[in-house]
Amino acid sequence: MEKSNPEENRLRFLSEAEAFLQESKLPEALSLAEARLKNFPLDVDARIVAANVLIGMGMVEETRNILHEVEEIISGLSMIYIRMGDIYREKGFFRDAAVCYEKFISLNPNSDKAKEVVEKISLLEQEEPLVTEIDETADHETIPKPDFHTVTLADLYIKQGHFKMAAEVLEKILEYEPDNDLVRTKLDTVKTAIALKSSPRGDIARSDHLAETLTRWLENINRLKKNAAE
Repeated sequence: MEKSNPEENRLRFLSEAEAFLQESKLPEALSLAEARLKNFPLDVDARIVAANVLIGMGMVEETRNILHEVEEIISGLSMIYIRMGDIYREKGFFRDAAVCYEKFISLNPNSDKAKEVVEKISLLEQEEPLVTEIDETADHETIPKPDFHTVTLADLYIKQGHFKMAAEVLEKILEYEPDNDLVRTKLDTVKTAIALKSSPRGDIARSDHLAETLTRWLENINRLKKNAAE
């Protein structure tokens, strides 16, 4: 007996689902999607078909439940980045660990574990700076530039409200790239946030509000810089 080809099965499923949808046979399309999910619980196509059908049937809440399930699946699968980050850290591969931790946060920015992972990155900085110290005696041309993920690290600190740590990372980047206007603008904005946070006015000093506001500012700065470069 010939082995079933996964891609052929997928295309057959999509073809059958499309036919049901075009003929407005929504219950049949939903049954088809549910049957596929029993065999392939992580199947994206089946969830899209099911969500499409449920919206067509006016079952909006059920559609939201599908999206919630997807979020839980992503959160569960992305735990591998924390585990691998821990393994890298234990073996002394601190930069690889940081990349894994940052990947988890990018996939789960609002997760309860996000703050815990940021703390792990902070510990990495204490064990071995993710941006290597500059050798003042070295020739400027031979000085390696900081890894790209250090900018991402600063953004992560900002989103979590760790402004001083973000400022330290940005200052270190400027030692390598003194003409980097984007990083300098970010640093100036972060310093403003630090000053506001230390203000005696409690309504201004709330870290969560500052982090949200600062993140929006920096996203706008990134877009403006990108548009200017095009």
